[in-house]
Amino acid sequence: MGTGQMMLSICALVLLGATVLSVNNNSLNQGTILRQSQSGIYAVSLANSYIQKALSLDFDEKTVQRPSTLNWSTPPSMYCTRYDSLGPETGALANQNKWGGNPEYAQKDSSFDDFDDYNNFNIDTAITHVDKFHISASVYYVTQPTALVPTPTYTTTQTWLKRIDICVNSSINRTVATGLVQGKDVGTDTIKISYIKSFY
Repeated sequence: MGTGQMMLSICALVLLGATVLSVNNNSLNQGTILRQSQSGIYAVSLANSYIQKALSLDFDEKTVQRPSTLNWSTPPSMYCTRYDSLGPETGALANQNKWGGNPEYAQKDSSFDDFDDYNNFNIDTAITHVDKFHISASVYYVTQPTALVPTPTYTTTQTWLKRIDICVNSSINRTVATGLVQGKDVGTDTIKISYIKSFY
């Protein structure tokens, strides 16, 4: 084998190696993008499931029994919890350890009976082969939209409107996509979904 053939063989091996590395890198990048997309879909699903749970509950602890004197002309301050008392009532979390204290299976919200019990709600959950998620919620009163202020805004006054914000955080490893050293580029992705519930 001559020098020319040896040089051609070395060049062919270098080109083959570069092609194999490029294909592997593209494959790993596609896998990372797919995993990130899957994690995002699960995060949105978790947020929506907690919103649906909250919407299935009564508007307020004071309206659970549906007092006969309650109507549109009734001031909300009579039948709504104060803004600084929103959250689970005493005993609403009594069942949180019914699954043996394992936080993965604890149903912290199983005894909630009204919408604002989700205020300051926090739970961690893991979905096998996907990611670990941290779910948090806040509930607060908002103003009635008007022509001058078309977007409901936060208020400390009781109203017939409450807003829930559900945030789902998950960690995302961007290492493969950016080519950085393993474990050096882990970010947090947050999904936030809100919904406004009215009493009527």
